[in-house]
Amino acid sequence: MKIVFLAYLHGYGGAERQIILLANAMSERGHDVTLISVCDGNICYALGRGIKYRHLPDRRKNALRLITRYIDIKKQLEELRPDVSVSFWFQSAYLTAAMPKAVTGKVVYSERGDPGDREYTGLMGLIRRLTLPRIDAFAFQSKAAQGYFDKSVRRRSAVIPNPVFVKAESFPEVCRRRKAIVTVGRLHPQKNQRLLINAFALIADRFPEYTLEIYGDGELENALKNQINSLSLRDRVFLMGTSDRVHELMRGAELFVLSSDYEGLPNTLMEAMALGMPCVSTDCRPGGARELIDDGKNGVIVPVNDCRRLADSIAELLSDSARRKAFGLAAAAKMKRFAPERIYNKWDTFFRITAARRSEKC
Repeated sequence: MKIVFLAYLHGYGGAERQIILLANAMSERGHDVTLISVCDGNICYALGRGIKYRHLPDRRKNALRLITRYIDIKKQLEELRPDVSVSFWFQSAYLTAAMPKAVTGKVVYSERGDPGDREYTGLMGLIRRLTLPRIDAFAFQSKAAQGYFDKSVRRRSAVIPNPVFVKAESFPEVCRRRKAIVTVGRLHPQKNQRLLINAFALIADRFPEYTLEIYGDGELENALKNQINSLSLRDRVFLMGTSDRVHELMRGAELFVLSSDYEGLPNTLMEAMALGMPCVSTDCRPGGARELIDDGKNGVIVPVNDCRRLADSIAELLSDSARRKAFGLAAAAKMKRFAPERIYNKWDTFFRITAARRSEKC
C-alpha cells in the first residue's frame, strides 16, 4: 500500500515525533511511505531508511500562502497517487480533502489536540463543518476526543493511542530517588508551567529539601525565569532545557507533574507512568489524561488551573512514600497495553480497512 504522510515539522514536538515514528513503522511493515513536510522541514527525529522525504517550503509569505500550499501538495500527490493520505494537522487535512480522491486516495485525519479548542470557532469552525464529510477516516488518541464528534464522524473513526517506547527495565535501578518534582514539555502557555511553579511556591516551605525541575524550551523561558525570581525560588525551581537523558533524569525523581490546559494524549505523562513514577496531572481537555490515570489508583487527577488543588495533591504524595510506590507500580502496569507493536498493528489494520472501504457521502 502507498501511504503519504503530510506533516508540519517545526522541530521537537509530540505530533512531529509521532508522525515520524508512525511513518517509520509503516515502512518497516512493507508499505511504500513518503513523508511530505509543508512549510518548515526541521526534522528532529530519525527517519527510517525506507522513507522517501520531500520538503515543500512556502513560496509566499502573504495571504496567497495557503493557495500555494494547496497547489504544491496537489502536485506532489498527483505524482505519487497514494492509496491513503494522512494528516496530523487540520490544515493539511482540509487542503487534501478539497482535492479529487483520484489524487489523494483516502484522506485520513488524526486529531492530536483538543477538538473543542477556540481555534475552531468562526471561520475555522465553518471550514471544519464543510470539510469533515470529505474526510474518509479519523483516528483519535482518546475516547473523549472521539466522543466530541457526531455519529457520522465516529462511524468512520478508530481510537488509536500513542505507543510507549520507554521501559523502566531499560534504565539502572533507582536505589534512592532525588528529592525532586519533574515536568517535561515545551515552555508554552498550553503546558501551563506557570501554574506548577505557583503550586510549588505554596508548599515549598513545607518541603525545604525538594526542588522543581522543568525540562523543555520555548517562548516562555524568560517569563518563567521572571516568575521564579519574583517568588524567590531561584534556588528551588530550575529550567533544565532539553536533555537526551531526560528519561533517566525523570526516573530518578520522586514525582512527575503535568500541568497542561489541554493535550491530545500526553506523551510525557505516559512515559513517566511507564517509568514507574507516581504522577499528578490536570484533567486537561479533551480528557486523555483521565483515560491514563485512574484517579486515586495509579495517580492523581486535579482540575485544570486549580493551583490550590494541585499544590495539595503534590503535598499529599510527597508526604506518603508508600502511596507513591503503589501508584508507580500500578502506572507501569497499565502502560504495558501501549506497547509499540500492539499500537502499530492497529494503525496497519486501520489503514488497510480505510483503503479498501468505499467512499461514503455523509
